Amino acid sequence: MASRIVETFQKLEDPRKSNATKHDFAEMLTLAVVAVICGHETCVGMENFSKVHRDFLRTFLKLKHDVPSHDAFSRLFRILDPEAFEGALLELVSIFNHHLPDSIDTIDTNSLIQKFNQPSRKSAIYILNVFGLSVRAIFATSPSPEVQQTTAVDVAIPPYLQQLCAVAPDEPAY
Repeated sequence: MASRIVETFQKLEDPRKSNATKHDFAEMLTLAVVAVICGHETCVGMENFSKVHRDFLRTFLKLKHDVPSHDAFSRLFRILDPEAFEGALLELVSIFNHHLPDSIDTIDTNSLIQKFNQPSRKSAIYILNVFGLSVRAIFATSPSPEVQQTTAVDVAIPPYLQQLCAVAPDEPAY
């Protein structure tokens, strides 16, 4: 499974310049995703997680120049193509679903604005989260302004991913 994560990220184009390519691009993204799945949400968290679990990570990663610093993670994510990265993450969701046949993914929606905003004439903004319950991870988060929640699911979540999910939108909290 771990090698599939690295292989998925190897398909992406490395946006870094030659003087900033000390660490392997696919390995950095793999470290980041594994750290996030384990609950670390910042570049500092990614670095710390990678240091603590260095021996385990070396069972499937080379880490030729050891663990990247939080600055290296930060630089990478500032220049990474978000759409290409999202595509790779969705591919990983598909891989996870094939390896976790009993997993149940759900879509949860939350209202960010408690009520209709009269001055701007805008209704609540909804955030949709796609959860992989068996791995306790959020696979996708998407803001969906000015649409009903069921419509927001159709807009924010690709059809092939909807087929893997149980969609149960909440009522807005007005």
